[in-house]
Amino acid sequence: MFAWSHIFTITAMLASFAVAGPKTAPPVSLTDVTTSAGIRFVQTVGDGVMSNIVEATGVGCGFVDYDGDGWIDIYLVNGCWQPGLSDPGLDAKTRQRLAAATDRLYRNRRDGTFEDVTEKAGIAKPAYGMAVVAADYDGDGDADIYVTNRGPNCLYRNNGDGTFTDVAKAAGVDDPAFSVGAVFFDFNQDGRLDLYVGNYLTYVPPPQDKHTADGVRSPLAYKGQQDRLFRGNPDGTFTDVTREAGVMIKPVGRAMGVGTIDYDNDGFVDVFVSNDAMENFLFRNKGDETFANEALLAGVAYGETGDATAAMAVEVADYDGDGHFDIVVPDMNLCCLYRYMGDGMFEDLATRSGISAHMIHYHSWGAATADLDLDTWLDLYIANGSACLLEAQPNGLFINNGRGGFTDVTTAPAASAQRDGRPTTTRDVTADAAFVSRGVARGDFDNDGDIDLLVANLNARPTLLRNDTPRRGRHWLQVSLVGHAPNRDAIGAIVKITLGGRMLIRHRASAGSYLSQHDARLHFGLGACSKIDRLEVIWPNGKGQIMRDIPIDRLLTVRQRTGGPGP
Repeated sequence: MFAWSHIFTITAMLASFAVAGPKTAPPVSLTDVTTSAGIRFVQTVGDGVMSNIVEATGVGCGFVDYDGDGWIDIYLVNGCWQPGLSDPGLDAKTRQRLAAATDRLYRNRRDGTFEDVTEKAGIAKPAYGMAVVAADYDGDGDADIYVTNRGPNCLYRNNGDGTFTDVAKAAGVDDPAFSVGAVFFDFNQDGRLDLYVGNYLTYVPPPQDKHTADGVRSPLAYKGQQDRLFRGNPDGTFTDVTREAGVMIKPVGRAMGVGTIDYDNDGFVDVFVSNDAMENFLFRNKGDETFANEALLAGVAYGETGDATAAMAVEVADYDGDGHFDIVVPDMNLCCLYRYMGDGMFEDLATRSGISAHMIHYHSWGAATADLDLDTWLDLYIANGSACLLEAQPNGLFINNGRGGFTDVTTAPAASAQRDGRPTTTRDVTADAAFVSRGVARGDFDNDGDIDLLVANLNARPTLLRNDTPRRGRHWLQVSLVGHAPNRDAIGAIVKITLGGRMLIRHRASAGSYLSQHDARLHFGLGACSKIDRLEVIWPNGKGQIMRDIPIDRLLTVRQRTGGPGP
């Protein structure tokens, strides 16, 4: 069932491009290099079949530079056999094997391959995992990792020597609920990272006669669980401020994805929560350490038909290039593409953008926005898979047409392509739809300047997709931000670059997509531009830092200055 070709290529025929004009037509070529990269991990749902909503929910994946060598590593979340959840009828040997399953950490060897360092790193801890989120929460200069689980979560503090220590309980963020999406951010502007944890539902096993692959019950059969907001303390611990911060509202949500966005541009980071089978939440940060749910007023509580969707991921990005962040929310129906209209309002343009016609046929989970063809416009990759069965569905790829919409190239006809003079085999991606996908992360794992993708799949190996798209004279820039301690990651910062009369904007967040972690470096496709006229960083404290005439095709590290002018 899970056979997969080593190479698939999606060819998008686009109009010609210039910085402020029409687009060119190189194909977008993604090569599956999972096996050749040395990734041997196979995810387990803990059962022989997917038999309940817990097993159907996960998992995520992450690009994390845990050793700080400038090459992103890979974190893969796993499930495991658990009493009261998994099939008790499995034979003892199988049950023991599945109960011992753990997440896996792969170190980037810098040559296109990865080494499994799970045991060496000290994270071989069986748990029923969901999401991975990375941030330097203690401000010591290395990436820490938070993993949500059904059951107590893990906060792996990076010891700086290639190992981790789980300090979740001591830090006060173990949260014994059924946690899914989570995000680090600084909600009160005190310079310390806080943590929002989205919780899903209270799982009760169905009657034994329904404990089968077609017995996955609707989320409406379960009570939602309260999300948690943890405020960061100076000593590296956290305090639960859920109630006093105003995020304990009724009805209780069934969170899936969590994302951050300063949608009202007041300098305080807001929180978007995608909920399953009910309205979404948009917690507006009031600037006084409290929040108000403005989802209905802002137009993001429901989809464009006015119905509650089975919402999954939260991907925040300026897809239409107007300088304002929009929100992509994959779901079980049309998907939602909330375009920011101004004055704190959004409009769902998923159908008009060209996404819904394809996605209505599938169950959508993860989403990653990335300029895959380096033409300055953000493209969209969506991970699909059945919500009730271990049945594969083709993932979707949509190329930004530069006019506020997307071209669906998921079923583009096969075509030939070359990468640095080498031929690349191409084929229709639908012919290779052999995985039940969930989370997807973006990142440049081979440091060649274009964005690659990592996809988490249920009961199968992940998919590492190397971007082999021909450059055709197009350029790029990656920006690594180093902020003041304790928020050394500069989470909450915004980077704007100006080139050829256009402005491109990115934001530094700690999580994205569905249960996943993107590369921390901010990536810009530059098209045919030979230099960047102006680059501005708006740091989390609101101060601006401007650079001019930036060289291209390189990684630029920007360190936060002390003081300096405002934005």
